[in-house]
Amino acid sequence: MAQRSYFEGKDLVCEPKNEQAQKTFDSAVKILHLNSRLEPKYLAANKELFFRATREDSTFCDAYFFTGYTARLENDFQTAVTFYYMADSLSTRPSLEFKQNLASTYLVYEAYDLARQKYDEIVENFPSSPEGYFGRALTSIFLEDTEEGLRDVNKSISYYKINGSQNYDDALYLKALLLTLNEKYQEAIPLFEQISQFKKEPNYYIHYSLALLKHSESTRDEKMKKKAKKLYDRIEDKSIIPEKLVPLFKF
Repeated sequence: MAQRSYFEGKDLVCEPKNEQAQKTFDSAVKILHLNSRLEPKYLAANKELFFRATREDSTFCDAYFFTGYTARLENDFQTAVTFYYMADSLSTRPSLEFKQNLASTYLVYEAYDLARQKYDEIVENFPSSPEGYFGRALTSIFLEDTEEGLRDVNKSISYYKINGSQNYDDALYLKALLLTLNEKYQEAIPLFEQISQFKKEPNYYIHYSLALLKHSESTRDEKMKKKAKKLYDRIEDKSIIPEKLVPLFKF
């Protein structure tokens, strides 16, 4: 509800010092909501209008954020990350929207250490938000601290469950991946079965297959091993398998 209010141009983080900047910003927000189909030509004009508000008031952090936001809708990640960074730097108080959007854009550039910093700040400033814990868990795969990541994803699952968030299943999927990477194969298997809606994701087949294979080795379950091989064969591009996992696939 708070995020919805913010994207309606309410509950701003920075109080604009320039009346004209506020008027320009309000007009840009209205246009953004009118452009429900996200038509590119209107997005470009919308971005320029938000940018104009930053020129009219160089301290107006929300105008910087929405310039970045509209750039992100255009898939212009370079502009998005620049303006998200400016918004976060200029903000007069910590903003979940600023930090979350900046972190997710860092992920596009595979700047996992920078994304982690933002997720750490979310946890510090918004400890009851699942987003910071989920982000730390996600980056743990790339920063190779997956034991911490598993603890964080469990926290995010608890908060998502309380909030009734649609991201709950995403957190379960991430937990299944982290359980596999932490060699907790037996625990991972039923989770993969529970979240079968992610079957189209290559990582689903990679990690589910590995969990089945390694558990079948410890239990000498040939039927499970055959299922693992069947899932492995569904990985169309084997080159996407993480390098450290490749030697583990021995059928």
